[in-house]
Amino acid sequence: MSSDEEIGELKVVYDFIAQAKFKKAFASATKVLDQRSPPSPDAEEEDPLRELFLFVVTKYADQLEQEGKIEQVFEIIEQGLEYFPEHPELLNETGVRLQRYGRSLEASICFERVLLQDSRYLKAYQNLQNTKCELVERWHFRMLNDVVRNAAFRAAIERQIAGGYNEVLDIGTGTGLLSMYALQCEGIRKAAACDGSEIMVQIARDVFGANGLSDRICLFQSFSQDLKIGERFSLIITETLDSGAFGEGILETLIHAKKHLLLPEGKIIPAKVTLHASGYQSRALTASNILINEAFIDDFALPSNCLLSKEGTKCYDAEDVGRIQANDDFEFVTDTVVSLEVDFNDLDSLMRYHDGTEAGEVELTCLDDGLLLDGFVVWFDLQLDETQAISTDPTTSTCWNQAIFRLNQRLPVAKDQRLKLSMSCKDGALSIAHNLNSVDNQISVDEHVLEFLNDNEYYSSLIEATEGLDDMEKVLDLSLFPYAGLKLLKEGKARMLFCLDQTEDLIEFIANQNDIPMGSIMLVNSLQEIFLLNDYTLDLIILQPVDVFGQINSEHFCLYQSLLAKLKPIGTVIPSSLELHGSLIESDWIVKCSRVENPELEQFQIDKYLASLETENHLDLGPFSYRNLSNNVKLADIPFDGKLHETALELALCEPTVPKRVHAILYHYKIGFTPERPMLGTDRVQSFAKRSAFIIPKSTFHGASCDEPGASEEAHQIEQLHITVLQNHGVIKCDIASVRE
Repeated sequence: MSSDEEIGELKVVYDFIAQAKFKKAFASATKVLDQRSPPSPDAEEEDPLRELFLFVVTKYADQLEQEGKIEQVFEIIEQGLEYFPEHPELLNETGVRLQRYGRSLEASICFERVLLQDSRYLKAYQNLQNTKCELVERWHFRMLNDVVRNAAFRAAIERQIAGGYNEVLDIGTGTGLLSMYALQCEGIRKAAACDGSEIMVQIARDVFGANGLSDRICLFQSFSQDLKIGERFSLIITETLDSGAFGEGILETLIHAKKHLLLPEGKIIPAKVTLHASGYQSRALTASNILINEAFIDDFALPSNCLLSKEGTKCYDAEDVGRIQANDDFEFVTDTVVSLEVDFNDLDSLMRYHDGTEAGEVELTCLDDGLLLDGFVVWFDLQLDETQAISTDPTTSTCWNQAIFRLNQRLPVAKDQRLKLSMSCKDGALSIAHNLNSVDNQISVDEHVLEFLNDNEYYSSLIEATEGLDDMEKVLDLSLFPYAGLKLLKEGKARMLFCLDQTEDLIEFIANQNDIPMGSIMLVNSLQEIFLLNDYTLDLIILQPVDVFGQINSEHFCLYQSLLAKLKPIGTVIPSSLELHGSLIESDWIVKCSRVENPELEQFQIDKYLASLETENHLDLGPFSYRNLSNNVKLADIPFDGKLHETALELALCEPTVPKRVHAILYHYKIGFTPERPMLGTDRVQSFAKRSAFIIPKSTFHGASCDEPGASEEAHQIEQLHITVLQNHGVIKCDIASVRE
């Protein structure tokens, strides 16, 4: 095809795009690609057709997705990859769509292919981190690193097999650890294991193979209820318990197992679970559930107790109460009582609790006057067999969190006041019934919006930053909730507000409460709609620079330059600056949440097969135990754009340190709302945006002199690290560039 002919064909493609006929645009674009001469391998110029083709593929795939033609979406993408097999944007886009439809393993391969080409393509880096968390949730590492749990299960398994219960089925085997314990016992006659997760079964298969045990165990990728193996076992072991004990379906699993998989005289490990309940008070836990920011309530004349998290009181959350207590933000309001006890070896007991005919009726006694009841915390004791037990009591160090049941209000209580509760696990779902919730009408909002609204210091700083602004025609507020824009409307300082429609009900409620005409508020579905405005239209743009998990808001950063085109020459952008701050830390807790750190599991080679699923970025960090190894310093300025930026700096340790104790870079942000005002950090206790950490891989220090045979730790310590901060596509990554001893 001649260049003139190609230009003519490309015009056809553009015409179809203008008409939103993406199927025809795709067909025309592939026609051009089929007929053109292959580009020279040495060609350095960017191929404009490549970017056009990516746009067409993306739009056509979006169209097919909206029509529910999911299989065709991937057919189109696969065709695109045939033309441009190593196109990073197309590969990344393919991974995003695969992840969206639960094909996380395939998605991770796409992201890894992108990073093999360009390790600085941080959009794919972030997507890969998220995908790894979906493939193996982070609690799995905590569980595997829990030596108390592991030792108790091992002892119970050994005791029962020695007692003649030597035909073993491991339900929910995960990495195969409990099966490994069983297979190492003398006298075991047969063993089988099952798990519903494809990735977990693959890991378990690799672990069994690496330990020479593949021929001694039957491994099934299946939930136990779907097993069709025609045989029964004398011992069933399972550890399918969440923070509320029953959330992973253990009741249904064991009822089926007792009926179809266990011999009549067989046993189950664990044998029994006992649940405990207590009332609590905690601002941190309440801030994501109800509105408690008095300044916001007063400014908008809101009735008390008017907002509730969408998650609200429907179920329980898993929280590490011990870590919250360490931050002096958790107090027990009542005594603790046993609320439920289920015998896993008694089929009648299992069925009664599952169908709801049996429940626990309890009464809690309040400890003192002047306290607020925010909800109830539940934990359990797990009796594995006659001698071995585990507790998830908040005072113990365990891989389990506790179950938190929140009230929809902060309820004042008096000393010796009695609170009646009913706890049940009907249909396998733990629940608490009581009459302590408010009956007021409440608007449901996302829990992250509530966390944002309850950050009083952020609220005050943003409102103060807009106080000097007046007589504005149009304001764009992209905050999680546009309270600054609404306040400007209420005070008559702005005439039109553009904001996202994600909190439409709350926006309308506040507008009605404050006589703000809804006609002055333009709700948009996405940032793309803002680009329909004429240039030089906006007087003020308010960005949301950081999200609740501790990441910069990549969409706002990548579209920042395009948004600026809509701003008047004398317009204002808030915030005006953003900085990344951090320090080197030592923290056994954060390491155990991120990778296998257990000599026993290393002996089984479980660490080897989980290594590829370790993540380097731990987001959304609440309180946790750590020790600072360096001063907290500014790591980098974060420009508002999606371009590539690189900052190099030297980070000195407070004292010489053994490399293996340098675990992570704990980081947060400082937000400059205006150049003349003090910056606000996200490392505050009540910050809506949590701190995060870049985990330093174990391989970082491989090859250092301390790894040499015979080298002592004291003789080889490090004093300084060279850090590189990368920013690209609205994503940040920290790397250790080099080490100085």
